[in-house]
Amino acid sequence: MGLIRFFCIAILLSLTTACNKVKPTEAVVAKPSPVRTTANADTFGYPIGKNPSVTQTKDSDEWYNALDLGENDHLGEDWNKNTGGNTDCGEPVFSIANGEITYAADGGPGWGNVIIVTHTLPDGTRVQSLYGHLQEISKREGEVKKREQIGLIGNANGRYLCHLHLELRQENSRDWNRPGGGYSSDRKGWLDPSDFIDQRRRHER
Repeated sequence: MGLIRFFCIAILLSLTTACNKVKPTEAVVAKPSPVRTTANADTFGYPIGKNPSVTQTKDSDEWYNALDLGENDHLGEDWNKNTGGNTDCGEPVFSIANGEITYAADGGPGWGNVIIVTHTLPDGTRVQSLYGHLQEISKREGEVKKREQIGLIGNANGRYLCHLHLELRQENSRDWNRPGGGYSSDRKGWLDPSDFIDQRRRHER
């Protein structure tokens, strides 16, 4: 009887030791989503000039809006220097807010070089700013900060006098993330750039 008891105890000790050597199942931890480093586009500034406080009236400031949203079915704004002609050729163009470049290429006849920047507003809404007729693209991809230089004013490969064509679009725009036509009587999805900027602008240099 004592021998049987001895063997039972030995077997139990052996099983306990074996169980203690089994590694617990490792938990599967999902990798976190990449975190965006660009801050939300909570403030906006004008894309031209040393001072982002720019008016829309000719002769009242260094820059003026020569063709507004809706004029002759225009889908944006055409920014010119008051000195006229091609005096603004090669002037720097700045992103109007924090964002990410999502298009940078020659947009074809009538466009020349085009950059599109996607901006995420604090509420999660996205808008895009388009910069057309550029002489040169200074930055082709990645994140940009408000008033960071992204290009130079041009003339759409000699098609026009130098100026900046600026558009501001919502996600329901039919031309989201592509140059599009520049003119249309149907302006659904397009915003007035200056009005939008003025409502979200801080007067810093």
